[in-house]
Amino acid sequence: MFKKSLLLVTTLASLSGAAWADNERWFEVEVYLFERQGSQLEETLASPGNRHTRQPIDMISPLFATDITGASLGLEGCSAQQWLETPEDCDKQLQQAQVTQPSQIPSTIGAPTPQYATLGAGTVLLADSQSQFGEMITTLKREAGHKSLLHMTWQQSMLPRHLAKPVRLYGGEDFSDRFNEDGYAVNAAPQSDTSGIPQFNFDLNFEEKQAPPIWALDGTLNIYLNHYLYVETALTLHRAGSKAQPQLEDETVMSQVPYLYNIYMTQNKRVKSDEIHYFDHPNMGMILQIRKMEQPGERTLEVSQPNVVPQN
Repeated sequence: MFKKSLLLVTTLASLSGAAWADNERWFEVEVYLFERQGSQLEETLASPGNRHTRQPIDMISPLFATDITGASLGLEGCSAQQWLETPEDCDKQLQQAQVTQPSQIPSTIGAPTPQYATLGAGTVLLADSQSQFGEMITTLKREAGHKSLLHMTWQQSMLPRHLAKPVRLYGGEDFSDRFNEDGYAVNAAPQSDTSGIPQFNFDLNFEEKQAPPIWALDGTLNIYLNHYLYVETALTLHRAGSKAQPQLEDETVMSQVPYLYNIYMTQNKRVKSDEIHYFDHPNMGMILQIRKMEQPGERTLEVSQPNVVPQN
C-alpha cells in the first residue's frame, strides 16, 4: 500500500512538472540603468532586509572575469552556458581560483552574435543588435548629470516566485582600489578609539589577498509570474563622496574624509508585458520592458529574424 501511494505521489509530481513545462512562458527582457544627480547623499547604516538570497544568474562575469590560476589548480573553468545552468558550481571554482576583473565594466553588455532561446538551455544573453532601447537611451544621455550604468537584453522563462532565480546586474567603476567595504578610503587613518587601550593587529596574514570588486552598480533583478508579472529590484549604487568624522587629536573638531556611499533601490512592482516601465529613485533610474516572444518550442530551426512577436 505504501509503495502504491509513493508511486502515485511520484507520478503526480512528474505530471505536474510536465504540465508546467508545456505551459512554460518565455519573455524577452531589456533593462537600462543610469545614475543621475539627485538629492544630497545620506548614510545608510544597513542594507535592506529584502535582499535576494537565491543564487543569481550571472551573465556578465563570464564575459569579463579572467581566471589566472585555474590551470595550476586543475580547474577546467566554466563556459557561459555553464554559468547560466550551474552557477553554484562555477561560483565555487571562482572562490578557489584567483580571478582578475577589469577596473571598469562597459555600460552595454551583450553577446558577440545574435542569440535565441532554446528549450532546456536556460536564460540567454542577447546581442546589442537585438535590443530596442537605442533611440531612447540616446535621448536620455542628452540630459545633464545623466550617466549610463548598464544596458542589456536577455530571454528567460518566467517562473512562479518560489522557483524564479534573480539575475545579477553589475557594472561601472570598481572602487575596491580606493575604498574598503565599510565605505572608508583604503589605508585611511583609523577612527578614534576612546577605550584608551592600544590596538594591535594579531591577525597576521602575510599572503596578500585580492579585494573583492566594489562596482558602481551591483545587485539583482528578480522577475516572476503569478498570474501577472512582478519585478523585484535589490540594487545598490556606490557613489564616492565625503562625510564628517571627528579628528583623532580633538573629537570636537570634525573634518571631511573620503567616503563611499551605498544607495539602495529596492522595489516590488507589478508590470504589464510589452509596456515600458520606469523605476524612479532620486539618484538613479531604471527603464525596463518585458516583451512577449515566440516560445522556443514553436520556433523552426532556421531563424533569420529576432523572435519577438510583432506589435499589433
